[in-house]
Amino acid sequence: MEEWFGDSRLFRLYEYWHSKKAGGQTVRRADIDLAEIMTLLPILHILEISGEPARFRHRFVGTEIVEALGRDVTGRDVDADLYGEAVQEIAASLARVAQDPRPYRRIAHLTWHEYDWLEMEAVELPLVGDDGSVNTLLCGSIFHRRAPGPGPRLVHEPLPIPDSGDRAMAASD
Repeated sequence: MEEWFGDSRLFRLYEYWHSKKAGGQTVRRADIDLAEIMTLLPILHILEISGEPARFRHRFVGTEIVEALGRDVTGRDVDADLYGEAVQEIAASLARVAQDPRPYRRIAHLTWHEYDWLEMEAVELPLVGDDGSVNTLLCGSIFHRRAPGPGPRLVHEPLPIPDSGDRAMAASD
């Protein structure tokens, strides 16, 4: 599973989320304690979900993400002002994680950004509220210079969820 990610911090965030499942199919927002994953805060990105159709608001954006993108979008909605023409595709893929509550991996060439040479790798993890619906996405994102040559602009795929018989996953970072 670790080989799915180009940065081990993304795998550690996935492991932490998985450790909070405690035999259930979902992870509650209340079960996440940021103090337990302090070393991952620079790559964390937390999105709040509300309304129908779903709206997404950036609730927390880590310092490494802010530095890579050259802007802090904390408190702002996922909208065309931030993402231009890519907003519909971005919102649709985030809605997919909310509707199909399992972990997703995203690799995206940031064609919507002024730094269009950037590529992002992310893990997107659904969190449920007291009513059992997904109301938050816990994400980890890293950025690097896109490799030259052709390649997909977007890969957004569900990650396998290990069975309880698989090797134990450590919660510590």
